[in-house]
Order: sequence, then structure tokens, then C-alpha cells
Amino acid sequence: MVSKWKLMPFAIPASLAFLNLLPSVCSSQKRTELYNKHKIHEINPQLLFEIKLHGFLLWASVGFLMPIGILIMRKSNTEESGTRQRIIFYIHAITQILAVLLATAGAVMSIKYLDNSFNNAHQRIGLALYGGIWLQALIGILRPHRGRKGRSIWYIFHWLLGIAGFFSGRYQHIHRFTSLP
Repeated sequence: MVSKWKLMPFAIPASLAFLNLLPSVCSSQKRTELYNKHKIHEINPQLLFEIKLHGFLLWASVGFLMPIGILIMRKSNTEESGTRQRIIFYIHAITQILAVLLATAGAVMSIKYLDNSFNNAHQRIGLALYGGIWLQALIGILRPHRGRKGRSIWYIFHWLLGIAGFFSGRYQHIHRFTSLP
């Protein structure tokens, strides 16, 4: 029988991943009312497609691949075999690289096709989230090896930045319609 303490490393990331899969609180009728209320842009099919693609790319990055990569890495803490730890680490790295590439594609698409005056919270938080994603990737690459001095400080910073990125990405997902055109 598995003790509850052995399952704790999976409980928080799994619950965060589950929360991210819940539907947003904004209905399509409310979205239409918001678009009609602001009348900043005329919503044409091309713009609507670009907004949906932008949202999907960033959901796939921050909402799916990153939590999967986190859960995979949490699994490495239970493995004693060095070979299995290495394989799990490489799977973690691949999922995180794919997530960063998808986030980059979403950000480039946003800059190229969508209005980016950075005059609302969605755009500002998105820019900070994008910078945080690349900072997270950079400190992941520059990590100290296990057992080295500074590893615990690095781990805490990497963990806190990851949690902050998850929650800001979830905030963006839930509140995206309140600040779009």
C-alpha cells in the first residue's frame, strides 16, 4: 500500500493541471457582448481565427505541456535508478522545450497579427509571462548539478517561478475575454 506522503509530490501539480482543464467562466454570449461594448476592432473571421489560434498555442504550452513536464519531473524523485532518472529528465526537458517553442509561436503571432499597445492587463501579464517562460528555460539550462552548492536555492527559485507562471497563465485563460477587443 502506498502511503499518502509518497503521493504528495504528485497531488499539487496534478490538481493544478486539473484546474487548468476546467472551462473558463466567460460564456460566448458574454464574449459577444464585450466585443460589441468595446467596438475597438471589427471582428472578422480572420481575426477570430488568429485569436483562437493564439489562445490554443498558449494553452497547449502553459496549460498542457508545462504541467505534463512538471509531473514527469516529479516522478524522477521517486526513481532510484540513475538511468531512469536521466530518461525522465530528458522527457521533462523535451516537453518544456516544446512548451517554450509553442509559447514563442503564440507570442510572435500576437505581435504580428493582434493589437499590442500593451494598454490592458491581458497584454501586460502576457508579456511578463513570456519573459518568465524564457527566464525559467534559461535557469533550467544553467542549473547546478545535484549535490552542488546553490542547488537548493536554484530549486526554490525554479519552483517559485514555475508556480507563478502557471497561475499567471491560468489567470490569462480565465480572464482573457475581459480585456480582448
